[in-house]
Amino acid sequence: MYRAVLTAAAAAALVIGGVTPAVAATPASRLPGVPTSVHVSGAGDAATLTWGAPRSGGVVQHWRVSIRPTEGQPGSGTDVLPATARSDRYGWIRAGVRYTFSVQAVGAKGDGRAVSVRYTAPATTAVTQSLYGLDASGAVVRFPTSGSGAPKTVVKHGAGFAADDVGNVFVPSSDGTKLLQYPADGGAARVLASGLHLTKDLRSDVPGNVYWEDSVTGAIVKLPIGGGVPKTILPSTGTAWTVGRDGTVSTFTTTANGGTVVSRSVHGDVTTRTVANAEQQPIGYFGGLLADGQGTLYVDYRAFGGSAYNGFWSLAPGSSTLVKVSKRTAYQFSATNDDSLLLGQSAGWCAAISEADPFHPCTADHAVAHLFVQDASGATEDLAVTGGPKVWTNGFYPSAADSAGDLFVDADSGLWRIPAEGGAAQRLATGQYDRLLAI
Repeated sequence: MYRAVLTAAAAAALVIGGVTPAVAATPASRLPGVPTSVHVSGAGDAATLTWGAPRSGGVVQHWRVSIRPTEGQPGSGTDVLPATARSDRYGWIRAGVRYTFSVQAVGAKGDGRAVSVRYTAPATTAVTQSLYGLDASGAVVRFPTSGSGAPKTVVKHGAGFAADDVGNVFVPSSDGTKLLQYPADGGAARVLASGLHLTKDLRSDVPGNVYWEDSVTGAIVKLPIGGGVPKTILPSTGTAWTVGRDGTVSTFTTTANGGTVVSRSVHGDVTTRTVANAEQQPIGYFGGLLADGQGTLYVDYRAFGGSAYNGFWSLAPGSSTLVKVSKRTAYQFSATNDDSLLLGQSAGWCAAISEADPFHPCTADHAVAHLFVQDASGATEDLAVTGGPKVWTNGFYPSAADSAGDLFVDADSGLWRIPAEGGAAQRLATGQYDRLLAI
């Protein structure tokens, strides 16, 4: 999420683990030593842990960094960073919560001793996010998710793009061989990696790892936070692929009543599931795939027959059973946030074949009148919406949702915000915006 700095809170950190005095050089076969100069500092709703190299011990192969409590953190709050790393940033820091950050070196023979520090964010801390989209000219534009404030063009020629939770925006070069980063502070773009086979369909997770489908091999490739060496993490995108906000990457190879799901966690664990609905009956034609930040997948299917109705089925983490999401028959915009699927559903409905039939016309109200929400536990909420935009017709219309539960949709009449509490919809712009992303 893009972070407006609401407080310049330099943190006073309490070091819990100690640092051993320097000693003579030790063989590389021994455990790595203890990290030095461990500190945490915070600004806005983020905190950054920094450290120095051990003064003794074996060779450091990588670092393991963690935060507790883990609420809202990708990868269950644990990051594995290369040996050259000396800092790690965590977002989604809540006011008044006492956090413990830990860092330890990992070597060939095992883990070194961890050092921990504590940090409590000031009471003025608030989580802030931004909405991104591509305008008609292909520029990346940023809107405040609050619905107030002027939009800002971040990249004039963005084509495909992704963004992280501090406001850095990533775009492919025009020839698809380089990944560029446009910093949140408005500085000059820099090349994160080159010699690539990029498509315009970039994805990202909250911390800032960037993902894409290799245009030559068809594999899913990951570039770690801030650059480094791109790595193939799954050999194929299947029928569709998605990245959850927690960094879980999933592919879905479909059949009429389910398919095969392959998921790779942020820690590199790969699982494969054959999934279907409980009745083992055909559902329809695959429409699209979404993921939340809790490991739940949501699959859109277009029904067989003339109605071409699109509806969602959920797939819980570790489950092999697809479960129908909403019983309402409606045209709908759809998006996921950290823990829920959000559907902006129309007031009326009639089969597509009826709407197109000049002899037996059916007139339906396509305006969004409901905000339907289902969280990862299966709990639902159905809120009334007034003055909502119109959904075009049957189809899969991926939109964007922020962590507060606001839904952002691109309609014929412009860019709209549907508040998390329901009520009056708000038009943010009259133009059209593609590839909406709230982060």
